[in-house]
Amino acid sequence: MEEANKGVIDLTDRVLKELLKKPGFKEGVRTVLQNIDPESSRRLVKTLMWQDPEFFLGVLGAVPSIVNSLTQGVDELLIQLNEKFSPQLLHDFMKSMVLSLDKNTLESIVRNGKVLGTQLWVVAEETYNEQNAANTNTEEEKHGK
Repeated sequence: MEEANKGVIDLTDRVLKELLKKPGFKEGVRTVLQNIDPESSRRLVKTLMWQDPEFFLGVLGAVPSIVNSLTQGVDELLIQLNEKFSPQLLHDFMKSMVLSLDKNTLESIVRNGKVLGTQLWVVAEETYNEQNAANTNTEEEKHGK
């Protein structure tokens, strides 16, 4: 019997397995990728944030699931790259890719990310500590301490 559907990522995986068998789909993806316009990204972010702030905040509620999905995906990507690709091939690929990146924007992301990341990490640590304290208290109550 077929395993029950697990969610959006599972669905995407199953659909993509079928679509990747179709040359027309792959050609369509290549066409889309060739027409990515990074210069419009800032305007898109502003539209998402300010056209309907309530919708945007609702989308932000999915951030933990998105981040967890991305971290697991990136972890698997790195595992596969380390196991299946030679260091020389990866070196040459990265070298050509780096030359295509917008260095000034990457530097800005690092600067802005450090500030925001530091501020948000304080909140994250407080939350983890509160959760750990609550779990410790619950365990002590269960054991009659």
